Amino acid sequence: MLKRGAKRTGIAVLATVVTGCCAVTAEVAGADGHAAPAGTDAVPVVAVGAERKQRMTYGMDFERLWYWGGLKPEAKRKLARLALVECPVAYVRVAINGAAEIEEGKIDWGAYAKILDCMRTLRAARPDIEFFASPRPFHEAVKGSPYTCYPLWITRYEKHPTKDKMKFKEFLPEKAAGYLARYVKFMKSQGFTITYIDSKNECRNMRPAALAKMARLMKEQLGDDMPIVIAPSSYDYGQAAAWLREAIDGGCADFFGIVSSHNTKTRGSREDLVALARSLGLSVWNTELHSFTGPDENAAAKTKMLFDHIRSGFSGANDWLSLGNEKKTHKMFRNIKGDVVAMRIYYIFKKVVNVSCGGNYLHTEAPPGLASTVAFIKDRRLSVFLLNTDKERPVRLRVALDGHTPAKKTAQLTSWGPADPREGGETTLRVAGTSIACTVPADTLQCIVCEVK
Repeated sequence: MLKRGAKRTGIAVLATVVTGCCAVTAEVAGADGHAAPAGTDAVPVVAVGAERKQRMTYGMDFERLWYWGGLKPEAKRKLARLALVECPVAYVRVAINGAAEIEEGKIDWGAYAKILDCMRTLRAARPDIEFFASPRPFHEAVKGSPYTCYPLWITRYEKHPTKDKMKFKEFLPEKAAGYLARYVKFMKSQGFTITYIDSKNECRNMRPAALAKMARLMKEQLGDDMPIVIAPSSYDYGQAAAWLREAIDGGCADFFGIVSSHNTKTRGSREDLVALARSLGLSVWNTELHSFTGPDENAAAKTKMLFDHIRSGFSGANDWLSLGNEKKTHKMFRNIKGDVVAMRIYYIFKKVVNVSCGGNYLHTEAPPGLASTVAFIKDRRLSVFLLNTDKERPVRLRVALDGHTPAKKTAQLTSWGPADPREGGETTLRVAGTSIACTVPADTLQCIVCEVK
């Protein structure tokens, strides 16, 4: 295995191919692109489309802060730099904390002390960062509460007559509007603008008509300080699509500006949800992207979940809970004895964000042998991601950039495979006209970036 920081050379790539499939070594282009592309026309082609599709945006998730308090001050600043500067996401997801108003009429803004510490640290690193506020599940404030994202004087429950659990009774949009408006005003008093706000967080019982009324009353109280509403942030695509159809049929699909769904379960169709949202002229985000995780040895393969969303039309995403502890090897960042360690999944996400946040998706067809492909255009940089999840077999292929004019004769290659460092191995490829020959080793994610005219 290469040591961290080592450069992957053309010889290293070719060695991987020799080990995985000796019969093709004579025809495989090396990482520097100089090996003869004999048989090039016979290899699979990844054709990169010219049409610019959805504009991409990404965020980091600091909604739960279980491991924030244990970080050393310099580690907090390091985390902010890694999360927002080196990985220039557009927004950060933060919590609306039900602990501030457990009882109606009793407000304890001190419940936001840790959240404000995090937000101040993040904004010090990126003054232009936007904040997306989402109701934290109320059982985080009061243990044993039903699963709801508002205090129990807003979402009322009663004891189930035959079961030892609570049964939903009613949601009060007037009280919810006041609760959220007070939060937005409080954050403004602390110097923070809330750009986006969740109307709910996975809770099934809050239906479109009631949330539309809540949003209208919020707007009356907040005026120009009203955030863009995100809805419905459902548990899965199927629930989100059903909620959206209900909103459309009920004539109340005009109070939110972004459609969202989580993928806590993968029920339903991403494509159906995207089609519904586009019928309203709205984009779709996944505001809790589950299964896009590590640990390091699985991080490359797990990018398929993110790519699947992008390929189906999602234009935005943030992971779920960016910061974990030493046991959370699947998180982007880990708090290990007060210090921050960035994992491989972070470096992959960092690459995606740098080459595509604010840019556009370009359609590609994934040829046989590859698990997924995505491509982006941002300014004059075109990027192509190639994912091979086969544990043994490399895939040699040709990336066709027809419709794009490369500005240079070389492209940069970043590779995350078993032999690469956590940050990814770096090398160059040769660009021949509008074509790039390459080999994706087994169990590897690659990113090719080239400048275009």
